[in-house]
Amino acid sequence: MIRIAILENNVTSTLSMRKKLTSRLREYGYEVTTFTTGTPENIKLAREQGFSITDIGSSVQNPIDILRYLWNLKKALANYQTDICLTFTIRPAIWGNVVTRFLGIPTITNITGIGPLFDRNNLAYRGARILYKFVLSKTARIIFQNEDDREIFIQKKFAHPSRTIKVPGSGIDYKEFTPQAKTRTDDAFQFLFVSRLVKDKGILEFIESAKRLHQEFPTMRFKIIGPFWTQNLKDNTITPDDVKEWTSHEYIEYLGEQNNVKPFMANADCIVLPSYREGTSNVLLEACCMERPCVTCNVTGCKEIVQDNYNGFLCEPKNADSLYHAMKKMMLLTPERRNEMGKLGRQKMIREFDKQIVIDAYHTAIDEVMAEYRRKK
Repeated sequence: MIRIAILENNVTSTLSMRKKLTSRLREYGYEVTTFTTGTPENIKLAREQGFSITDIGSSVQNPIDILRYLWNLKKALANYQTDICLTFTIRPAIWGNVVTRFLGIPTITNITGIGPLFDRNNLAYRGARILYKFVLSKTARIIFQNEDDREIFIQKKFAHPSRTIKVPGSGIDYKEFTPQAKTRTDDAFQFLFVSRLVKDKGILEFIESAKRLHQEFPTMRFKIIGPFWTQNLKDNTITPDDVKEWTSHEYIEYLGEQNNVKPFMANADCIVLPSYREGTSNVLLEACCMERPCVTCNVTGCKEIVQDNYNGFLCEPKNADSLYHAMKKMMLLTPERRNEMGKLGRQKMIREFDKQIVIDAYHTAIDEVMAEYRRKK
């Protein structure tokens, strides 16, 4: 039996966007375990749902934390007698490939998004670019979630075209994310922001737009779901004090981190994600599948999901004024037009972003990589 190690930033991904992929790989006959970290509650929940989880901690910038993470990962991969490793997000992609190269384990790396990797020139991102170029040179397959990211990595010679695969993000299980009726009884228009609480998800622009809209439409409500996130650089982090100040206004409500966002999306009139860039936004995939119109930015990883004036509205990134106008335009639509947008969005998700497309791509890549590895041995 082939042993697959999945390397994740946080167990919340195991419980959400990687849940069906992990389960289906096990159904195909692979042995699968996930090396990650997370709260004790979420790790326990994942294990109760039948997932094999090993907590290896996390790495940010502290050299001691990085060394501890590398040691924990090396030990875990060796003890598991890993045959092939799948990595997701930037730190597992970089440090995971460092360790798997040392251990001689073939690796498939998913570039879930590049964020400000090529825009910022501080020490952390300069180092990340150097490391990416080094580690990906020996990676068996590199999976991209959009064409823009793939072209950038090929152009900068981070990846050879023959080893790249493009998939529609993490895909969406449209049988799980289905339209649901609202359970709330009030008529106040409700916008919902769902994301990790970091600045490059556009949370500051959302708050600014909420303040302006509330002045014009006092009954409007703005809700936020998402975890605080300390794995980003400090200048990108949102603090509990920030949220406390925002929620001092009665029209803004923070609902914390939620393992199941479906009832909250069902009760919202519109989902808002003014992200600066995504691999492919899972929040937008889920919202559209639940027939909720969306407002998001005209950027990679969002514009592929939301088509302007079709299943939502697009605005300019890092532009609170543009976001304000897009949200106002959404609110002023008739309920019938918003419902039509929602239905069109679900049809688009089923047609273009079915999760089975992603699962099939992984199944094929794993078999190909293992065959290549056996021939070399």
